[in-house]
Amino acid sequence: MDIEVRQLRVLVAVDEERSFTAAADRLRMSQAAVSRSLAALEHDLGARLMHRTTRRVEPTEAGASFAATARRVLAELDRAVAEARGERSVIRVGYQWAALGAHTTPVLRAWNRSHADAPMRLVRLNRRDGGLGDGLVDVAVLRHGVDPELDSELVGTERRVVALPFDHPLAERASVGLADLVPFLVAGDRNTGTTSTELWTSVGLPAPSMTQTGDVEEWLDLIAAGDAIGVTAEGTVHHYPRPGVVFVPIDDAPPIEVHLAWHRRHRHPFASRVARAIRTAYEEEALATLRGARETGGTPADATSALA
Repeated sequence: MDIEVRQLRVLVAVDEERSFTAAADRLRMSQAAVSRSLAALEHDLGARLMHRTTRRVEPTEAGASFAATARRVLAELDRAVAEARGERSVIRVGYQWAALGAHTTPVLRAWNRSHADAPMRLVRLNRRDGGLGDGLVDVAVLRHGVDPELDSELVGTERRVVALPFDHPLAERASVGLADLVPFLVAGDRNTGTTSTELWTSVGLPAPSMTQTGDVEEWLDLIAAGDAIGVTAEGTVHHYPRPGVVFVPIDDAPPIEVHLAWHRRHRHPFASRVARAIRTAYEEEALATLRGARETGGTPADATSALA
């Protein structure tokens, strides 16, 4: 079977644009050429990859799976070509909500200064795997359980905080406990959230009522309007400051683990180096917090409460 790179690029473009016309414009090809290229690929594979209607193009199950593989293959090919030519090869770093929190800008700037040939670029995708499954990114920052087809390294931990409307009864507290949150409606992200009722029931507390939101912006809007509260990782505090929303540390909740993940069969050659750079940032923060707490005669928890 002699599949051409052009055919893979056509498939990916049609899959992402869901339109032959838009895919043709993106690839600077005629619509007829795009259609012929996809038809030839389907013929070679012996499988229908796209459902075509007069209004829309949708991938079949086989098409979605093959397009994801095609994206990863093209990314690896483009990286190899860039290396051979001495050109830059961007590392696409997926994230869902908070990227690396307070570490985002320092890590990116330090990495990109020392790796001009392989700069990192952030890609926000509200998908549980951060876009790895569909080949949209090379590595991803994840704050929940990692799917079996992915490999990952633990790069840090973050304290949990509660997001409150500015006029909430708990908003002026230095910290709160999980029991304090039980009476209130808690918003969570149905796709990528790190909070479920198990956070309370696992320690013998009654579960609060929960409502689901679609992404971080909808979550913050609901809280700012005074319709709910939310529990999140402290990275959200730094990445999404929002007028009308106050963040208060939760002093008895387990921390959230931050992982850097990648597809098991398509490990980026810089994956471990990126993980090490991120881990170093989290470790340095933890040491600085500990030193500050000792100098003031407090505890690390006291130092972290400054996030509020």
